[in-house]
Amino acid sequence: MQFDYRSFHINCAPRATDDGFVARASITRDPGEGERRGDAHQSGDLGTFPAKDTAIAYARSWAVQWCDENWA
Repeated sequence: MQFDYRSFHINCAPRATDDGFVARASITRDPGEGERRGDAHQSGDLGTFPAKDTAIAYARSWAVQWCDENWA
């Protein structure tokens, strides 16, 4: 599931396991004015949830918080 937040593109793609769905997020930012490259960050595994939608919601919330804390 892809979302845009401010100048970021967030992709939340949970990984299915025998125990549920592992929340993960990929965050990218296009180059700003005067920049040659954008930025990218991978969350790693954020936790396992019983439902795919719950894993996506958690990953999205985590990604928004990460963007706010690292690019305020």
